[in-house]
Amino acid sequence: MADTQRAITGQSSFMRYATPGERSVARRLVKTLLDRGYVLSVNDGEEWTVKRSASAPTVCNALCTTGEDVIAFRTPGDERRAGSFCLIWGNDESGEELIADHTDNEVANEVYRAVMEDGEPRRRGATVDEDSAPRRRVQPDSGEAV
Repeated sequence: MADTQRAITGQSSFMRYATPGERSVARRLVKTLLDRGYVLSVNDGEEWTVKRSASAPTVCNALCTTGEDVIAFRTPGDERRAGSFCLIWGNDESGEELIADHTDNEVANEVYRAVMEDGEPRRRGATVDEDSAPRRRVQPDSGEAV
């Protein structure tokens, strides 16, 4: 499905439909998992569109072909899944709610924290266009940028 979309439009569904905030969170997730030595598989709710890949562009270009994706991660050569992340597209353009669920184990919890707490933007009030303007946070009480 991702290859068909790219052939028609010249770009992947990920680049066409995901918001800048969602792309940022997804890229951080993929990079964090690959940097830890895992291979990744992508299920778009219909089929496994990528199986055991160590290529960030391959994984990212398979994302956002439907409204939901699962990224499963494994140690290379190990048949057992180490964990997975469920991504729901379109909930919040900042990407804050992209990761809807994940395996509850030490590795997945550490990856989630690294992706959602260490990078920007992740909290309400942060700017969405991460490729340009400086980050701003809004005070919840005043509505003023700080």
